[in-house]
Amino acid sequence: MKFNNGFIINPPAFRESHLYLSPFSAKDAYFNRQIWQRKIEDAEPVVELHQKKMTITESATLALELVLKHLKLAPDDEVWIVTTSGCAYISGCVTRTIEKFCRWSRQKTDRTAAILVNHEFGFLYKDIAALKAYSLPIIEDKAYSMYSTYKDRNLNFTGDYEIYSMAKMFPMQAGGLLYAKHTLLPQHNLTAEAASYLKACFLHYHSQREFITHQRMQNYIALGMMFTILFDFGQGFPIDYGDIPGAFIFCTKGKIDLDNLKIYMQKQGVESSVFYGEEAFYIPCHQNMNLEHLEYITTLIKNFMK
Repeated sequence: MKFNNGFIINPPAFRESHLYLSPFSAKDAYFNRQIWQRKIEDAEPVVELHQKKMTITESATLALELVLKHLKLAPDDEVWIVTTSGCAYISGCVTRTIEKFCRWSRQKTDRTAAILVNHEFGFLYKDIAALKAYSLPIIEDKAYSMYSTYKDRNLNFTGDYEIYSMAKMFPMQAGGLLYAKHTLLPQHNLTAEAASYLKACFLHYHSQREFITHQRMQNYIALGMMFTILFDFGQGFPIDYGDIPGAFIFCTKGKIDLDNLKIYMQKQGVESSVFYGEEAFYIPCHQNMNLEHLEYITTLIKNFMK
């Protein structure tokens, strides 16, 4: 048995200490059931966020599908994907969903029919206003960015659609939100019982948003200090005003085999991956983590680097 700093390394399968990008853990399944049972909400799948009416969906991915269906894109049309960092990485969940309807590209072409702005891991793309000059539908993918805000943001410079993930912000197993500027786009296959469950959980956790944002910021700052002191690694996304992190991204400066780090960390039960196209890696950073979780992660990376 490998043992380091009070932690077992490479535990047997099914005994990993699971730490996800989402704050969800097994106990939350039971707690969320109690939330729903104590306060069963009406089955109308609509809530308010940022003073806008949002449709409740099963997931952020299905919310994107609803948008793409609504736009009625042709197979030869393209969705131009813009990201906060501008690097090559983009989630396969996004690209595979787009491919059900049309093509996608990382640059504007003559076939561009819509723009998808991926606000990566809670860090906002800052120039929506410039994109509006193209007079194309703008889809803002805010799956990780529910509470991220711009300083003095002019609301005229928001997109035509906004997509959020409850499961990435709250300790929930499912749930997305969709804003469409001119209409409500319902998810027809969401049962009334499921809609009331997701609504009850959203309202419960949304009431804790000050704690959620504060704790995420504290953990991100602490991880930044630890990775600088222990490994001399930089932050992939320096915190800007209003950014609320959905993960911690660190730049390894070529010191680590990132593909093997991914295999190793996932074997320990830590959801993480390479930030492809950069010498960078991302790990969980959410409100349900404490200093012991952060020390566990740094111990694992120390062990890997040996």
